[in-house]
Amino acid sequence: MAEEKEENEVKEQPKSAAGGKKGLLLVIGGVVLLLVAVGVPATMFLITGKEKTEEVSADAATHGESLSAEGSDDEEELADGEEAPGAILPLDTFVVNLSGGKYIRAQIQIEFEEFEVPKKFYRKVVPLRDSIISLLTKKTQEELVTEKGKDKLKEEIKDTIDTALRKAAVRRIYFTQFVIQ
Repeated sequence: MAEEKEENEVKEQPKSAAGGKKGLLLVIGGVVLLLVAVGVPATMFLITGKEKTEEVSADAATHGESLSAEGSDDEEELADGEEAPGAILPLDTFVVNLSGGKYIRAQIQIEFEEFEVPKKFYRKVVPLRDSIISLLTKKTQEELVTEKGKDKLKEEIKDTIDTALRKAAVRRIYFTQFVIQ
């Protein structure tokens, strides 16, 4: 009987080993399939992107143009009397209750006199946002719907920032979003 048990165990081992080999083959096949599924599109993307870059460079060289990074030190040609734009910094969107029950959603961008944002500005951005919110909450819808009212608000924001920075650092204020409801 002991011999029969040993023979059964020996016969069972090859079956389980064969099942283990199938599982291992399935895992290896899955990994290979995954590598092909990811590798082929990635390779195509890299090859296509490289060709486009080479086309742009060749096209620029043919036409005698040079490519430069955005914000580089190259100055654009300016017309007579036109001033070079300064650094422009967008502030986070303001959503504020106005005096009188309405609210305003405004996106404000600041153009500075210099080509770089003053370092002092970054340290004062939180108090400046607070000051702008205070300015907005004092306004009514009637004051802000007119062009004159918007211009006055721009001037007040400019003065607030210049006062905080202790110098005339702001050239212009732009509203890129201005909704009153």
